[in-house]
Amino acid sequence: MTHPNRLQILLRLRRLESFLCTRKRTKNECIDILQYTGARMLLRDLRDLQALGSEIVRQGAPGKLTFYYCPRARAIFRHE
Repeated sequence: MTHPNRLQILLRLRRLESFLCTRKRTKNECIDILQYTGARMLLRDLRDLQALGSEIVRQGAPGKLTFYYCPRARAIFRHE
């Protein structure tokens, strides 16, 4: 049986990936709309998604506005 914490994490990762598959998003959009408690938690989830094989694309130069997105064809979860 899956540990409840693990299930919550998987659901959160799926929701984040689905959100990033719709269009390019800023870090603040992800934090505000998906109700993350902070940037550190969001960045950890982005790294976890990448480690699982999702292709999270980061666009932006240092000191500039950064956007994140995930091409639907490179997502690890199925999103409708």
